[in-house]
Amino acid sequence: MTVRERADAAHNRRKILVTAQQLFQDSGVDHVSMDDIAEAAGVGKGTLFRRFGNREGLIGALFQQLTEDWQQEALDRLADPEADARERVLGFVGSLFDDIVVPGRPLLRALERHAGGSHANLERYLLWQGSLARTIAEARPDADAGFLAHAILGVLRADFVDLLVGTGMSIGAVRTGTLTLTESILTASPEATAPEPS
Repeated sequence: MTVRERADAAHNRRKILVTAQQLFQDSGVDHVSMDDIAEAAGVGKGTLFRRFGNREGLIGALFQQLTEDWQQEALDRLADPEADARERVLGFVGSLFDDIVVPGRPLLRALERHAGGSHANLERYLLWQGSLARTIAEARPDADAGFLAHAILGVLRADFVDLLVGTGMSIGAVRTGTLTLTESILTASPEATAPEPS
């Protein structure tokens, strides 16, 4: 394969992903077929299946692209020893909400409905959870930082955000509530969180 062919393949892949993302945003993930994407992108349906395997593979590739564009810089900021640990955690959670949860919600919803999609994202989730836990441990050395990182990320699940929005909360209110919860976790005193003696 020549360099030109590889460049063309990468360009076409990106074109398909951009087209699919736009269609999903305009019509909703559940209302867009592989035929719709192939027609809009100007490629054959067989090309989509060869490149992505199936519809879930295409959705997973879209979410992977979204996270790859965000992840490294976000994790670098989270690990920056020059910044206050609490501010780093809040910054990471706010950025995750704004840059991944909001634009990626339809993709996450679709992935969370399929065990394969969830499994494929486990490694990424554990990377975020581990990085978040290490920074929480700096801010709260008294706490179970691993569990708290899981709890914070659990609030950001697409299905939970959808539940909150479905009960009448705005996205802005969900964001504010998530950051308020995170700040409460980071500032709680050991006495307030210690279990009662049996």
